[in-house]
Amino acid sequence: SPAGSVQVTLRGTTHTLLTDANGEFSFPSVAPGIYRLQAVAPGWRPLEITGLKVDANHLLRLESQILQPADGPTQLEPYVVEGKSARREPLNRGELAPRMAVGNLDLPRTENDALPFKIYDREKISRSGVVDLNQFLQRELLDSDASTRPPEQNGGQSSFLAGSTNLNLRGFGSDATIILVNGRRLPESAATVMGMLGAPDVNFIPLSLVEKVEVLPVSASSLYTGNPVGGVINIILRPEVNATEVTTTYTNALGGYDAPQSSLSLQHGQTLRDDRLRIRLNATFSRALPATESELGYRRNNLRPPVSPQESLHRATPNLRSADLSPLFGPGSPAVTSVAPGADGLGGLAAFSGRAGLRNLDLFDSAGGLAASPDSLDQPYGRRQSRAAYFASAVYDLFPWLQVGMDGAYTRTTVNRGYDVFAGDLTLAANSPNNPFGQPVIVSLNETAPLLGENYSEAHLELYSVVGTLLFRLPDAWHVAFDAQATRNLARYRGLSGVNATRWQELVDTGRYNPLRDTQVYGPPQDFYDYALEYFGQKDRFVTLGDYSTLDAAARITNQSLPSPTGTASVALGTDYRITQLQDYTDESRFADGTLTAPPLPWEGRTLERISLFGELQAPLVPAVRLPQWLRSIETNLALRYVTSSIAREANLAPTYGLKIDFAGGFSARGSFTTANRYPTSA
Repeated sequence: SPAGSVQVTLRGTTHTLLTDANGEFSFPSVAPGIYRLQAVAPGWRPLEITGLKVDANHLLRLESQILQPADGPTQLEPYVVEGKSARREPLNRGELAPRMAVGNLDLPRTENDALPFKIYDREKISRSGVVDLNQFLQRELLDSDASTRPPEQNGGQSSFLAGSTNLNLRGFGSDATIILVNGRRLPESAATVMGMLGAPDVNFIPLSLVEKVEVLPVSASSLYTGNPVGGVINIILRPEVNATEVTTTYTNALGGYDAPQSSLSLQHGQTLRDDRLRIRLNATFSRALPATESELGYRRNNLRPPVSPQESLHRATPNLRSADLSPLFGPGSPAVTSVAPGADGLGGLAAFSGRAGLRNLDLFDSAGGLAASPDSLDQPYGRRQSRAAYFASAVYDLFPWLQVGMDGAYTRTTVNRGYDVFAGDLTLAANSPNNPFGQPVIVSLNETAPLLGENYSEAHLELYSVVGTLLFRLPDAWHVAFDAQATRNLARYRGLSGVNATRWQELVDTGRYNPLRDTQVYGPPQDFYDYALEYFGQKDRFVTLGDYSTLDAAARITNQSLPSPTGTASVALGTDYRITQLQDYTDESRFADGTLTAPPLPWEGRTLERISLFGELQAPLVPAVRLPQWLRSIETNLALRYVTSSIAREANLAPTYGLKIDFAGGFSARGSFTTANRYPTSA
C-alpha cells in the first residue's frame, strides 16, 4: 500500500519533506551533484539510496521502493556480479560528479552537518538589496563585531585606506577570522596602521558572482590553515552559466538624507568546443555616497556652548579672544568675538560691529559636498567610493580524466572623503596690519585647501588575483586537484598629511596670511599651499602605502561518495604551502618644494611561510539500519592538521571533532570542539 507521511531527506542538503497519500514526493530544484537519499518512518527500517546523480536541466525519476518493517527480517535486493574488461579511459565526463577545476575546493557543507555551518544562499543575498558583501554580512552575522562600523561607513582618516575589517567572528579579532573564496584563502589588505596588514576586504568580491556564503562560527584550525580561532567565512562563487545576465541595484533613503548606493553587473557565460570549453566573464561597477552631518544632524543637535572664554572654538567662522582675556572693545567689554559671515578680513574694526561677546557656534560649511572634520557640516558618515571589478574564468576538458581551469580577477576601488579641514590657533600680534584691536589676539579657525579640489585626498585600493588548477578525475568518484593562487594587494594614496604649525604662524606674523576672514568663502593665499601645507609623500603624486603579495599552492585528494561500513562518507587529504610578502614602506611627508617636513619613518617588510598537512572525514558514526526507532542518524566530522611556519604563535597540531545526533520528531543535538598545541618555532 502507498506509504504516506514518510520523511524523505536528501543528505548533505536542506531538502527534506513528507510523502503524500500516494507515497510520492518531489524536490523541484536540486543543484547538480551526487547525493544519497534517506527515507524514515516510525515502525519501518530506514531506507537509504546512494549514488543518485543529478544533472543540470534533467529530471531524475526513482523507481518505487519498498519499506521493510522494523521487527521483520531484512529482505536483500538481488545482487548480480558481472565482469567487464578494463576501459582505456577511467571515466567519461557524463559519469563525473559536477566538480569543476575553478570551483569550490572545500568539501560540501550544509546547515545539517556535524559542525554548525550557517549557509546564506544567493536568493537571500539578492533579496537583501545591498550592493556589497560586507554590508550583507554585517546585517546577518550576529557573531561578528556589530558595535564597530566597517571602514566604508566611517569617514575618519584612520579608516580611509582600510578594507572591511569588522568581520570579527565571536569577538576574537579580525586576524582570527579566516576569509576564503572557493576554499582558497583571501589575502589580507592594507591596514589603518601604515606598513601593517589588516583583514581581507570581502568587498573585492562582486555580489553578482556569489553563489552562497558558508559561515563556521567555531574554532577550526584543523580545517583551514592560519589562525581561525574565531571562525571561518567561505565565499563560494557561482558556477558557469551559458547565458548573459545584467543585474542592477539601487538603494537610498526615502527621506531625511540622500546616500545612494548603486551597482551594475554584466555577466556572460559561453560553452565552446563541443561543451569541452566553458568561459565566464563578469564586470561589476558600484558607487556609494555617504550621508553627511548636514543631513543627519547628529553632532549639530548636541553642540554645547563653550565653558570659558579661554576655550578654543573651531567653527564656521574664526572665533577670537584677547591673549590675556582683556576687553576687546573698550573698558568693560567682552574679551571674545567672531568674524562675521562673508567677511573678507579687510573691514578693520567696523567688520566686528555688533559682534562683541558673540562667538560663532555653527559648524563649518566647506566649498564642496564632503569635508573630513567633526566640526564640519559636510562631515561624511562613511566614504565616497567607486569600484570596478573584472573577473574571467575558463575551464577546459583536456581529456575525459583531466580538467584544466584558470580564473583571474582585478578590482580597483577609488575612495574619497572630501576636503581636509585643518583646525588652527593662530596669534595675531598687536602691531600686525591685519589686527584692528591694538592688542594680541588668538584666532581659532578651520581652514581648507580649495584650490586642490575636493577629491585631492584620494586612495586607490587594487587587488590582482590569478588561480590555476589541474583536476584529475579518477575511478570511483576520486578527484585529485593541484591548484596555485597568486595575489597582490596595492594601496596607493595622494593627499595632505597636515599643516606645519610653525610655518602657518610665520605666514601670519609676516602678513602673508590674514586669519580674520570667513574661511568658508575666502580661501587661503598661495603661500599657504607652497609653504605651510604638508603633502603625504610628495605633492600631486600617489604614494604606495601597502604592497602585499601572496602565493598559495595546494594538492588534495577528495571523494564525496566513499562507501564505508557506516554509510556514505566524504574524505579529503592534502597539503598546502603559503608564502606572503609585505614590502618595505617609508612614511614621509614633504612641503610643496619637496623638502621633508620631518625625518622619514621606515617600516620594515616581512616574509612569512607556512606549510601544512591536513585531512578531514565526514561520515555517519553508526549505520542507519542499526539505530533504534527514536534515532534517525548520527553524523560525525573529524579533521586534523599539522602546521609548521616561520611565526612562533602558529598552532602546530590542531584536531577538530564534531558530532550531530538527529532524533525522531525533528529534534537534533550537536557539539564540536577544537584543541591546539603550540610549539616554539623559529621567528
